[in-house]
Amino acid sequence: MEVTFQHANPHSGHESVLVRLSGDVTDQTACILFDSGTDVDVDGLLEDDEYLTAIVLTHAHLDHYATLGTNLRDGAPVYTSEPTAAILDTVLTEAATNYDISNVDAVVDALEPISDWTTVLGDIELRPVPAGHTPGAAGFPLRFDDGGEHRTMLVTGDWTQRSAAGFSGLPTTLSPDAVFLTGATNEEFESELTAAVETILERVRAGSTVLVTASGLAGVHIAALLAELDTIDIDPPSVSITGHAAKLYETLGYDYSTVTSVPTFDDADVILEPGAVTIAGPEVPVEGSAAKFYDCVQDDPGATLVQLTSGSVSPVESAGCTVDCFQYSNHPPEAAVDDLVEDLAPRQVVMMHQSGAALSRYKDRYDSFVWATTDRDEYRIYEDGTWVAPPWVNDRVARRLRSQQYGNGSSLGSFIDSERSLANVEQSEISLEAEGLDVSSLRTQFRQSAPELSKSKSASQYTDSPVEGEDTDILEHVDEIKSRLSRVEEALTDRDDAGYGTHQVRVVDAGDGCLFLRLCNTDDVDQSLTHGDTVTIRLQNTPD
Repeated sequence: MEVTFQHANPHSGHESVLVRLSGDVTDQTACILFDSGTDVDVDGLLEDDEYLTAIVLTHAHLDHYATLGTNLRDGAPVYTSEPTAAILDTVLTEAATNYDISNVDAVVDALEPISDWTTVLGDIELRPVPAGHTPGAAGFPLRFDDGGEHRTMLVTGDWTQRSAAGFSGLPTTLSPDAVFLTGATNEEFESELTAAVETILERVRAGSTVLVTASGLAGVHIAALLAELDTIDIDPPSVSITGHAAKLYETLGYDYSTVTSVPTFDDADVILEPGAVTIAGPEVPVEGSAAKFYDCVQDDPGATLVQLTSGSVSPVESAGCTVDCFQYSNHPPEAAVDDLVEDLAPRQVVMMHQSGAALSRYKDRYDSFVWATTDRDEYRIYEDGTWVAPPWVNDRVARRLRSQQYGNGSSLGSFIDSERSLANVEQSEISLEAEGLDVSSLRTQFRQSAPELSKSKSASQYTDSPVEGEDTDILEHVDEIKSRLSRVEEALTDRDDAGYGTHQVRVVDAGDGCLFLRLCNTDDVDQSLTHGDTVTIRLQNTPD
C-alpha cells in the first residue's frame, strides 16, 4: 500500500491537495482532491491512466470552491457535509455573479452530502467532523486497512476549536496517523469580533442606523451572535438580515424573534431603521445588497457603517456616516495549532494554507515528520506499512522522531474506530463564550440594569419604614434631584411665545462627541428652517 500527496495550488492559496492511495486496498489508484481552490487544474495533476475518484469540499468559502466546476471529471462525486451541501447551490449561484464560477448545475448534480462513514473506493472510507471556522465547515478523517492494520489520516480544512454560529469546533479526540493541517492563524479574531459587537451595540443604543456589511456566512454568524445576547442579559438589537445572507440564514435553519430575514427587497430605505441593524453583503459595500443600503446611509451623519472584512479587499475608509472596519478572519491563534498537533500526536503533519515565513515556522516544530513544501511535486508519506520520513530528514533525525513517536504512543497503529462516537456537523445551542466573544466585557458595558428591591423586603417596607445610614443620604439626594427637575420643567413649560412649537426629535450620536437632533416628522414644522439657523429647544423624554 502506498499513499502520496501533491499540493494542487501551492502558490494560489495552498489549501487544495490531491491524495493518492494505491496498492492492496484498491484495484486502481484512488485520487481524491480535497478542496478545489484558485488555479487548481486536475487535468494537469493526473496522469493519463489516472481517474479522479472524488472531490471533498470542506466548506463553502470561495478560496476552497473556486474551481469546482472546472475540475469535475470521470463522474467523481463531490462529498461535503450536509449543511454545506444545503447552501452550496445558493453560494455558487451568488458567487457566479461576481467571479468566474462555472458549471454550477453540474456541481450541484455531483453533490453527495454525507454525515457518516462513506466508502470512496475499495476499503477507503471517509466522513465529516465539525471544524468550527464557519457554519457547515467540516474536517474529514479518512481510513483504510493495510494488511489488517488500520491507518488513518485527517484533512482539517480551515478550522477552529471555537464554535461558529452554533457549529462546534474541530474535535481533539481523534487519533490520526497523518494530518493535513491548515496552518492559517489569526491572533486577533476574538478581540476583533468582540470589538465589532461592542461597536454595533453602542451605535444602536445611540439611535444610529447601523449597516453591517459582511460575506454571506459571516453575516449569518453575526446575526446569530447578536440574537443570542439575551443569554448574557443584554437586550439584543433588532436585526434585518438581507439578500444572500438571508437565504443562507433560512436554509441553515436559524430562526430568531429579533432577526427579520429579507432575501429580496425593492426599497433599501424601507428596511433601514434608526436604532436597528441591517446586515448585507458583500463585506465592502461596492456592489450587491450592501451597495444599495450604503447609498442610503453614506451621507447620513446619524448612520454607521460597520464592515467585517477578510483582509483581502480594501474597505471604505471615510464617508458622511460613521465608518468602522473589523477584520473577520476566523482562524485559530498559533498556540492552538501547536496544541492541536500535541493532542492528535500524528506521525505525519502536512502543512497547508500558508506560505513564506508563516509556513517555514512549522518546519521541525513537532515530534512528527513535518512537510512544509510549496511545490507541486508528488511526495510519498506511506509505503508498505511504514510512514515515510521526508527526503530532507536524515536517518539520525528520523530515528529520533520515530523513537519519540513510540514514546507518545502515536506509532501504535492509531485509528479512528467505527464504533467510536464522532460529533456530527450540525447546528447546536450557541454559547457566546465558545464563539470567541469576551462575555465579561460585554456584560460590563451593556448588561440590562434596573433597580431591584431586596428580596428580603417588600416595596412598602421601603416607603413606610425609616431608612438608616447611607440609604438615608441616597434618598435625600434623590429628593434634591426631583426638586431641581421640577423647577427646570416649570421654567421650560412657561412659554407663551406664539412662535413656539413642540416637535418630536430623535437623538443621534454621530461619533467624535457630536450629537444630532433629527426631526421625526418634518411636515409638521411650520417654521422655515435652513442650515446654520439657531433655535431654542425644550427637552422632554418621551416613550419610544
